Amino acid sequence: MERSSKHSSERVFFKIHRRDRTEILAICDEALLGKELTNNTTRMKVPIGFYKGRDISQSDALDLMRRYANINALGSVLDLGIKNEIINEEAVIWFNSDDGRRIPHLLIFSFPPI
Repeated sequence: MERSSKHSSERVFFKIHRRDRTEILAICDEALLGKELTNNTTRMKVPIGFYKGRDISQSDALDLMRRYANINALGSVLDLGIKNEIINEEAVIWFNSDDGRRIPHLLIFSFPPI
């Protein structure tokens, strides 16, 4: 299986979810919105409403990922993050698309001290 697309022209959408004092950056490749992904233990339908806010370039998406402590990211922007050493590949969960691509998914949550 090949890794996800690494084309810099890939359209990426992001949305900031706010609740109380917490912000979560949701970011995803446009091509993955609404798709069903699977791995050995999980099946996931990519929720359009969760990720689709504003479109952004991959380089701007990378800048956003540097700024947020809470991230839910899916797709080729993670390949860019791994390449630029802001994401540890060991933290990535891999899914498979119906066309045989491996799709990276990353969840990062920072909890305030109690």
